[in-house]
Amino acid sequence: MAPLSILSSGGWLTATRVRSYPKIFLTISAALLVAYVLTGDGKLDIRGEPFGTDFSSFWAASGLVLSGNAGDAYDPVKHYAAQEAYFGKGVQYYAWFYPPPALLVIAPLGLLPYLISLFIWLAATGAAYVAIVWSFVRRSDAVVPILCFPAVLINIIHGQNAFLSTSIVGTGLLMSDRYPVAAGVVLGSLCFKPQLAPMLVVVVLARANWKMALGAAFSVCSLAIAATQIFGLEIWRQFWSGVPLSRIWLEEGIAGFARMQSAFSAVRLIGGGITLAYSIQAIITISAAVFLWMIWRSSASLRLRAGATGAAILLGTPFILDYDFVLLSLPVAALAAQGFEEGFRPWEKTALACAWILPLIARPAGFAYLPLSPEVAFFLLILIWKRATRPHEDGPPVDIPEPRL
Repeated sequence: MAPLSILSSGGWLTATRVRSYPKIFLTISAALLVAYVLTGDGKLDIRGEPFGTDFSSFWAASGLVLSGNAGDAYDPVKHYAAQEAYFGKGVQYYAWFYPPPALLVIAPLGLLPYLISLFIWLAATGAAYVAIVWSFVRRSDAVVPILCFPAVLINIIHGQNAFLSTSIVGTGLLMSDRYPVAAGVVLGSLCFKPQLAPMLVVVVLARANWKMALGAAFSVCSLAIAATQIFGLEIWRQFWSGVPLSRIWLEEGIAGFARMQSAFSAVRLIGGGITLAYSIQAIITISAAVFLWMIWRSSASLRLRAGATGAAILLGTPFILDYDFVLLSLPVAALAAQGFEEGFRPWEKTALACAWILPLIARPAGFAYLPLSPEVAFFLLILIWKRATRPHEDGPPVDIPEPRL
C-alpha cells in the first residue's frame, strides 16, 4: 500500500496502538511530574523558576487584590515586586494582562500557601476539563487518553487556566441548544480571557441564538460591574494602560514565537514582518469563521459543532500559547466519537493522531522554525466541516466503528 494511502486510511493507527500509546505517555508524564517536583527546592524548580511558572503571576495578583491593591497587578514593577517577595530576588517575571473580571477569578488563590493553592487550582480545573471532554466521548476507555493528552502536562507545568477555559467553552456549547440562556451565562464568564471569545459570536449568529447572546451579555455585564464595584472605576484605566505592553509582547514575541502557536506567530517565527503576520492572521481567522458558520448552520450533532468551535477558537486569535492546546481536546474528542459511532472517513485517524501529539512537538518544531499548529487545527476543522455538511457520503466509510478498547 502506498504511503499516502496508509495515511489516508489511517490503517496504521490500530486498536492496539490506540490502547497502548496513551498509557505509555501517561506513565512518562507521571514520572516527569514527580521528577519535576522532587528536583525543586519547595518554591523553585530545577531551572530556578517558580513551580507552576505562570501561576506565580496569578497568585501574586491575588495577593495584591487581597491587600486592597488590585490595580498594582497592572503595574509590572509592583506586580514583579510581589513575585520577588515570595520567590526571591531575580526570579523570572510573569506578566498579568488579563482584564479586571479575571481578578475575581483569581482573588481566592492568595488565601492559601502557594503550593497548596497551585495544587487545588489544577485539581479543580483539571477535574472540570476531564468531565467535559469525557461528556463528548462517553467511553470508559477514553479516560486515559483524556488524562495524558500532552496539553494537559504543559498546562500543569505552567499552572495555567486552559483547563478552566476549555471546560467553560465545552459546557456552554453543549448546553446551547436546550438551555440557551444558561449556556450564554456560562460562556460569558470567558470574558476573563477575551481573546478566545470572537468565534463564539459566529456561533450565536449562525444559529440566531439570541437567548444565548442575552445570557452572555448578562454574564459579561455582571462580571464587569462586580469588578468595578469591588476594585473601583480606576481599575479599568490601569488595565488599559497595560494594553500597549501586551501588544509588544505579542508582536515582538517576548514569550517566544516558538511557544506561541497562532498564524500570526508562525509568520513572525519564520521572519515575516508584523503587517504580513496580521494579514495572514486575518485571512486564517476569517476562513475559520466561515467554516465554523457553515458547521453551525448544518444539521450536524451538537457534539460535532461544539468540537469545531474549539478548533476555530485556536485559529481565531493571534495570542495563543501551547498550553491553550487543551482546547484542542474538544475537536479531537468530537471527531473521534463520531468516527467510533459511524466509521472513520479518509484522513480522520491520521488527523486525530497529529492533533493529539501536536502539543508535545509544537514548541520543539518552533525552535526548528517549523510552525505546525495552524495547519493541524485547520485540517481538523475542515474534516469536521466535511462531516457536518456531507453526513452521508457515497460509498462506505473507511472502516466500521472499532470495538471498545
